[in-house]
Amino acid sequence: MRNRKLTLIMAFVLITAIVVGCSAGSTKSEYVRDVAPTEGRASMEIADESYGYGEKTSDDGYYEPDKIITTISISMETIEFDETTKKLDEIIKKYKGYVETSHISHNNYIHSSRLKSANYEIRIPRENLDNFVKDIKAIGNIISENTSKQDITKRYRDTESRLRVLETKEERILALLEKAEKMEDIIALENQLSEIIYQKENLTADLMEMDDKVDYSTVHLELREVAKLTPGENEKTPFFTKLANAFKNSIYYFSQNIESFLISLVYFLPYGIIIGVLVYLIRKFLRKRNMKLPRINKKDGE
Repeated sequence: MRNRKLTLIMAFVLITAIVVGCSAGSTKSEYVRDVAPTEGRASMEIADESYGYGEKTSDDGYYEPDKIITTISISMETIEFDETTKKLDEIIKKYKGYVETSHISHNNYIHSSRLKSANYEIRIPRENLDNFVKDIKAIGNIISENTSKQDITKRYRDTESRLRVLETKEERILALLEKAEKMEDIIALENQLSEIIYQKENLTADLMEMDDKVDYSTVHLELREVAKLTPGENEKTPFFTKLANAFKNSIYYFSQNIESFLISLVYFLPYGIIIGVLVYLIRKFLRKRNMKLPRINKKDGE
């Protein structure tokens, strides 16, 4: 009887423990079901936000941050310098850009190394950049082209965060100034406020400068006037094309060398005449001196 009672008590305790455990497990499962989806959605939203932070997408799945500074360097040749610069100005106006800096060298030589040249720093709205470069390539002979991109998204967002912190501090200091009664407290708060305003102005200027560089891409253009355009040859250029270009170049440079020689000869002509006259006078002087020397020797012998 005692063993039977003991067995019943142990069975009751075991059943009670199982029921309590199941109840706790179901409560925990319900808690997980209630909370986990919310946390999951929040995590997904944060992940989506961080993934798309400062980025833009296109239909082809290409991602590029919004805060990208694009700089293009182009080296170009032309035979008609004035006509090319005129077309360049029209293209710049067409795409709503402007020339930030320019340097143009002029001279009157045509067939020499001292031809006209120019260096431009052009600012073009980034949405018009591709079309602008395409039109530029049509007005001259492109020698080289280089494109660089600088991602300043992190720097831009950090600057914005620092600016928001300063704005919060400014609001707090203004609130403290309204309550301050002691003169030393007022002076200390005003000094802090002046420093915050100074930092805010610097950060705002930095943001404006970054926005300007992002919104308006920079194109460095080197334009050189040449008497003959450089042929665009590469490894895939046919052999006979290279041979024909070499023959044309040899004829061209031979004629230019003859022309340069004749022009140099004309430049040297006045100096040649002066040198010839000096040589003639010196020889005449030496001849007269040599004719007098035998007479002087004869008198010495007597």
